[in-house]
Amino acid sequence: MSVRASLAQLFVRNWPIKLAAGFFAAMLYVAVAAQQPLAQSFAMRLAVVVPPGRSVRQQPAGVTVVITGKGSEILKLRTFPRVIRKVIPDTFSASAWRVQLQPTDVELPKGSDVQVADIRPRDVEVVLDSVVHKDVRIVARVRVEAESGYVMRGLSITPSMARVIGPEKSLALIDSVTTLPIVISSVNGPFFRTVPLDTAPLGIVRIAPKEVRMAGEVTAIVERSLSGVPITTAASGFTGFLLSVERVGVTVRGPESRVNTLTRDSVRVVAHLVGKAGPGGYARLTVSAPPGIVAHAVPDSVSLRRKTGRG
Repeated sequence: MSVRASLAQLFVRNWPIKLAAGFFAAMLYVAVAAQQPLAQSFAMRLAVVVPPGRSVRQQPAGVTVVITGKGSEILKLRTFPRVIRKVIPDTFSASAWRVQLQPTDVELPKGSDVQVADIRPRDVEVVLDSVVHKDVRIVARVRVEAESGYVMRGLSITPSMARVIGPEKSLALIDSVTTLPIVISSVNGPFFRTVPLDTAPLGIVRIAPKEVRMAGEVTAIVERSLSGVPITTAASGFTGFLLSVERVGVTVRGPESRVNTLTRDSVRVVAHLVGKAGPGGYARLTVSAPPGIVAHAVPDSVSLRRKTGRG
């Protein structure tokens, strides 16, 4: 038997066992290789979401992401999205938006045991079309309905100014913005309310903030009397005559916090001659009071008396 024939018989002898052994050896190699740490680069696209009404003048270049992990885990990345998404804030008004990409910006499949080792380039600049911004006042379209027996003491809006961003021609037409119209009813104490701004008329113009905080307070309406308030005369038509009384009471009505601080010096009672001075003549009394206070004299008119030689 030739040497060649002997080798052939040796090769084919027990060939199923040898084939199985080769298969298992290959599988073992693949299994071991799958557990070895690997690093693989992936080309990814940067997708930028721009504010409404703006456009990108220069698209950003693609980036390369280096991902490390076991070979078996790297294989799972064959179908993951090769996109990094970034959103430019609505309040951004400059032309060049710069961002530094972070490993957390890469959306890896859930459950995958891999890490982002590097991003190239890490610093990215996106060039947008030009816009301008300006600050405008906020006008509250809010009606407050206090419960019976109460009155508004104050109403504030925070913030009082908003920033609008957009094309210069569009902003030239805007000098103020308003809240949505709302009614706050049955108020009997301090209140706070968040109210959205009305953005419908702005079109492509962006605004920040998009809502404001309304705060206000109502106070109870009370009534009290001030006694001994002196009367002054409005004109010289009283010549030869005097008022029958020199002082009267005054009833004041208004917010409790203000009414309780009033004194007789807080109001002024003035007599106005009705008709001509003489027997049976009288003067009508009016009261001047601080703003927000309703006041009237008691009585609201006085008679006249002729001066005597002593008076």
